[in-house]
Amino acid sequence: MMRMSRMLLPAGIAVATLIAACGGGEAAKEQEGDDKDDATPAVAVSFDPSTITDAELALGDSIFHGLIGATSCQSCHGAGGVNGAAAPSLVDDKWLHSDGSFEGIHKTIASGVMTPKEFSGVMPPFGGAPLDAAKHRAVAAYVYKISHK
Repeated sequence: MMRMSRMLLPAGIAVATLIAACGGGEAAKEQEGDDKDDATPAVAVSFDPSTITDAELALGDSIFHGLIGATSCQSCHGAGGVNGAAAPSLVDDKWLHSDGSFEGIHKTIASGVMTPKEFSGVMPPFGGAPLDAAKHRAVAAYVYKISHK
């Protein structure tokens, strides 16, 4: 019996630590205000294409081509968004999962494409990459610019 309790004590401590580290459950939600719109960025994102900067385009290009982050958009959409083998081209005027607007592209990146219309592969939200708000806007800006020359 003593041997069993010595084995369970470390496991119990680990579970308690994990629960505490995860924010404390419902009480923490109540303290945070239980907002239903947690996906809203703290700073409003402008979808006016004239607000896209050269720095955002450079960052978006690096993300798209896999130079920054854990994934490469070009692996499915093709280099420069042209002739993707597993996902649609992003440089023509045909949009399958968006209206092609800056905001539409931004939303498609965020939600991913779980039910592709013409291709067999799915796109996970954010292309499977951990994108913060600035990187998300940058890759959306890059896709917008390559598709609206």
